[in-house]
Amino acid sequence: MRKISLIIALFSAQVFSAQPMSLSLAEAKEKALIMNRDAQLSALALEKAERVVKETLAIGLPQVNASASFQNFLNVPTTVLPDFISPAVYSVLIAEDLVPDGSGGTPGFIPAQFGTNYTASAGASLSQLLFNGSYLIGLQAAKSYVEFSKIQKVRKDLDVKESVAQAYYTALLSAQNTSVLRESAITLDAMLKDMDAMYAEGFIEEQDVMQMRLTLNTLKSQIQNSERQESLTKQLLNFQIGLPLEQELTLTDNLASLTTDPSTNALLATADPDLSLHPDMQLSDANVMLQNLRLKEQKSHYWPSLNGFFNYQKQAQRNEFNFFETDQEWFPSTVWGLNFSLPIFSSGMKHHQVVQKEIGVKEAVLMREQAESGLELSAERARSDYMFAIQHYETETENMSLAQTIRDRTRIKYQEGVNSSFELNEMENQFIQAQGRKIQASLNLLNALTAFQKAYNTL
Repeated sequence: MRKISLIIALFSAQVFSAQPMSLSLAEAKEKALIMNRDAQLSALALEKAERVVKETLAIGLPQVNASASFQNFLNVPTTVLPDFISPAVYSVLIAEDLVPDGSGGTPGFIPAQFGTNYTASAGASLSQLLFNGSYLIGLQAAKSYVEFSKIQKVRKDLDVKESVAQAYYTALLSAQNTSVLRESAITLDAMLKDMDAMYAEGFIEEQDVMQMRLTLNTLKSQIQNSERQESLTKQLLNFQIGLPLEQELTLTDNLASLTTDPSTNALLATADPDLSLHPDMQLSDANVMLQNLRLKEQKSHYWPSLNGFFNYQKQAQRNEFNFFETDQEWFPSTVWGLNFSLPIFSSGMKHHQVVQKEIGVKEAVLMREQAESGLELSAERARSDYMFAIQHYETETENMSLAQTIRDRTRIKYQEGVNSSFELNEMENQFIQAQGRKIQASLNLLNALTAFQKAYNTL
């Protein structure tokens, strides 16, 4: 099923990359869980772990093998045998007085060839693991490893959703920044035209016009840079989702809805997060369990093992190559048995291996305690950072409103001849900077919200 989903996702990416795509933040996260490369890697790692379980299980199931062999002896092997024939013959001849006593000399050796020019055999064997402690513990460890991989995938999915959320926020804010700068440029361009007319009538000095033109040119340069950043941030979002970089995106969420998520208020009212459900905590628990299983597996090396086997074989020996003739005889051989093994003495090697695994369990317990304390600290820090980000955002929002009011009043006074062009330009720059600070505060708020949700495992 994972492979089918991956193929569909890749096919969809190719089909839809040529046309614009509209995405909310939630949709972007869901799409990234399928198309993001890191998410795909974690899914493959989980599938590999499941295959490891099946492989381990197969070790304890019957194993059947077939075998066949053929040999052609160009020279049949020769064996040298003691000459047991000559002494017997001479003893009879001597007894019959056919030859004098002492005849026959020293007995020698007789060369003899045993076997045929051709031999062939075919057979099958069956083996079955009856009892092995390491196998039983290893099977438990393999299943636990699957659970460990599942938790790792959940953890990786959290990272992917966090990266997508941050890229989505940045793209939204870049677009808003470009829009704000363009609106300011339109306003300044209209003011510049009015000032050109006033200068032509002699109501203001040329320096006032030049100062306003300088401000407008600087703003246009900022707009160009902002447009470039807006394009790059959307490419970054495409990368985090797993889409082609050239894919056109329309972001359907807005900053107002994202910064006023009602579920966050309920989350802030939560006294303490349930750390037992956090993937980092579950990974630490799983690590302790795996280390205990490794300790059990090492201790199981003291246990005996028992295997059963059954072999059936047929063999033929010929001086001619006629193995496929059905009237020729094949000689069967059948055997079954048991293999029992019991470790007795290893000069302390197994003991030291067990002690190492015991140390590994202690290390895992300490790492779990450290992870628990770290998660508590991270949750508290994330809450504090988010609350500060809210306050900072409200302050910058108020500051932008004040800067806008000051700018508007300065424009009126400038038109009435009360304020100078220098003050007008100062207030315009102050308003643009206040807008930039508010946008940055919005980004900080949204990133702090994402970190807060991740720490409380609600992302």
